[in-house]
Amino acid sequence: MRVLPAPDEAIWVGVLRCLVRVPGARSLKDRRHVVHSLRDRVQSRHHASFAEVGYLDAVDRVVVAIAVVGNDSRVLQSRLDSIFSELERHAEAVVEDRVLELVPMGELAGRMG
Repeated sequence: MRVLPAPDEAIWVGVLRCLVRVPGARSLKDRRHVVHSLRDRVQSRHHASFAEVGYLDAVDRVVVAIAVVGNDSRVLQSRLDSIFSELERHAEAVVEDRVLELVPMGELAGRMG
């Protein structure tokens, strides 16, 4: 069965990728403890998806990706900016770099290209 889009349908995916350094980590267990703390906070407060996507075997750094879906790109931008601000305030982690992408999906993506 094919689902036809509603006339006012818009689907956006927002992804925030951050390079996070964990200066006090001496082992992967130490790093994972900090990353799990970040993940739990993001998931509980912002209802966003969170994944470790890079430097998986590094002791002192990790790349995380945080994703949200919605129908308004400005709202997603604001949510991801808020999440980024919260990551920056975490006492045990230092965000060294970030990339934020907003991607239109479905029919909207076809109209934009």
